[in-house]
Amino acid sequence: MAAVRVTMEIGSDGVAVITICNPPVNALAPSIIAGLKEKYTEAMNSSDVKAIVLTGDGGKFSGGFDINVFTEIHKTDAPKPSVAAIQGLALGGGLEMAMGCHARVSTPEAQLGLPELSLGVIPGFGGTQRLPRLVGLPKALDMMLQSKSIIAKEGEKYGLIDAIVSPEDLLKISRCWALDIAERHKPWISSLRRTDRLCSLSEAHEILKAARQQVNRIAPNMPQHKECLDSVEEGVNFGGYAGVLKVHSVTDVGLRPRKIKRVAVIGGGLMGSGIATALILSNTPVILKEIDSNFLQMGLKMIQANLEGLVKKGSLTQDKMNKALSLLKGVLDYSEFKHVDMAVIEKVSLKQSIFADLEKACPPHCILATNTSTIDLNIVGEKTRSQDRIIGAHFFSPAHVMPLLEIVRTDKTSPQVILDLMTIGKAIRKVPVVVGNCTGFAVNRTFFPYTQGAHFYNIYQRTVLTVPTQHIATVESDRLQDVAGYGVALAVKDIYDSAFQGRTFQSQLVELMVKSGRNGKNNGKGYYIYEKGQKPKPDPSVEAIIEESRRLSNVMPGGKPITINDQEVLEMIFFPVVNEACRVMDEGVVIRASDLDISSVLGMGFPRYRGGIIFWADTIGSGYIYAKLNKWAKFYGNFFKPSAYLEERATKGLPLVRN
Repeated sequence: MAAVRVTMEIGSDGVAVITICNPPVNALAPSIIAGLKEKYTEAMNSSDVKAIVLTGDGGKFSGGFDINVFTEIHKTDAPKPSVAAIQGLALGGGLEMAMGCHARVSTPEAQLGLPELSLGVIPGFGGTQRLPRLVGLPKALDMMLQSKSIIAKEGEKYGLIDAIVSPEDLLKISRCWALDIAERHKPWISSLRRTDRLCSLSEAHEILKAARQQVNRIAPNMPQHKECLDSVEEGVNFGGYAGVLKVHSVTDVGLRPRKIKRVAVIGGGLMGSGIATALILSNTPVILKEIDSNFLQMGLKMIQANLEGLVKKGSLTQDKMNKALSLLKGVLDYSEFKHVDMAVIEKVSLKQSIFADLEKACPPHCILATNTSTIDLNIVGEKTRSQDRIIGAHFFSPAHVMPLLEIVRTDKTSPQVILDLMTIGKAIRKVPVVVGNCTGFAVNRTFFPYTQGAHFYNIYQRTVLTVPTQHIATVESDRLQDVAGYGVALAVKDIYDSAFQGRTFQSQLVELMVKSGRNGKNNGKGYYIYEKGQKPKPDPSVEAIIEESRRLSNVMPGGKPITINDQEVLEMIFFPVVNEACRVMDEGVVIRASDLDISSVLGMGFPRYRGGIIFWADTIGSGYIYAKLNKWAKFYGNFFKPSAYLEERATKGLPLVRN
């Protein structure tokens, strides 16, 4: 089998041919991305190179992209042109990379397409902006929304391909084309700057309106389709560069991400070991620090176990596991921190003192990131002089598996630090969502009423023995709490009660569970009984604890449990979540409503087919949700009281998403 590599040959004509070799389809794996960056940089800096041809080995250009950032092709001031020589296929990120070149020469049979929406994501490498500028808006939307591929002959007709040639002439013609661009005999223009294939703004809006109606019919519960259209529309309105992933005052101010060569992870527990695993899997060297050798060995063994689990599943080879482990080093002090570019702190306790130590031990450019999921970052960093470098990197457990990365910025976090963390997030195959700083941040704050709503249901209505299986929301909440253990729930309870006074559901259920010797799956006893090799079984004795919690709460109408139907169970648990999401949007904690949709699916397991928490809420209607919450608030208290934002949208008959 051919080795996975990127090669470059510089001809006497001054054309550098860069070839991707990653059988069978030349997928753009992290090592290929790194190789492309290296060869492009070398070509750009070489006085012998006038132009570049990018191609693939084995009769294929590239069949996929691993959601990373390949910056060299995107540079608007690149001093040398590039031409894509396409054969076989150019799909997903492969086609997006080809569209990033200044021209595309192809063999007749090559297959071209952007199938990302069928995989649950949008074209994230500029495809939503480049394709409409090359083939026109109607054809681009048809290809993306339906994940259609076309052959190169059709691509030439629409403008995606500049020339069709035989396989024998592919490299020769591509080299000539690249030199013609370099010598200004052919146009030298980025696809993001082209407007000749775009229709008028009014026509574009009509086309997009029709596309949204089509999406409502063919994919009503798929948030990626709407997100794709939003990205296309932003580019149509404000230019191609505006429609690529955008965070105001971060991605639109001319900054470029710095290279993160080495990361320190402080704490090798469940989260720290998961974060370290994700980093070394992306070829990022990691220094793992612990307070003593026993904890350090435990952390290193957890990382090895994470990798072994991936090998058993067939998603990682033994060789790649060994390579990843070679990038990991365990330490007991800060002596090797002088060369790290980012430090991630796992543990909630002692963060202030650790940050003070890191200030002294790390270089002045080092990013100081914390994995806290609730604590205000201003408090964490208040004793440092480096608050511009402090940022939240909230991973979701298990950190090497869960795809969401919640990036939390404060008013003092520098745009460069935010951009750098977004970049490292994509490099480790996470979906980064940038949010504001508040208690719980965006995701945990939005969903804290989920658990409280389940507690309400436990206390008010049901017993563990008789819960109908269709009441899946509360069953999953119970199991989630069992798996997570009750320590975190107890730790954050007072934080939420203090931050959101008057609108939390007051229950002593968790305290009573702990008092009775239950800590969930950790000790085999929670809402369920956990025995090795068996499925969790409901524990009948929990009913007595629920009954005691019910007595202490003393807020039931008439002092008796209520009877509610299946739909009301769902609504009583999720409508408070929607209500809190409204506050999160209203306060500007998230940039856009779709950030909450994506986060709810990728971070909290909200059903993908429902489209995300806000999307789902708008299918129900703000008026209905407001009326229900208002009714329950009168009976059961302020936990259900509608937010001002929800009340406003409902009163005006508007959806929750601001257009």
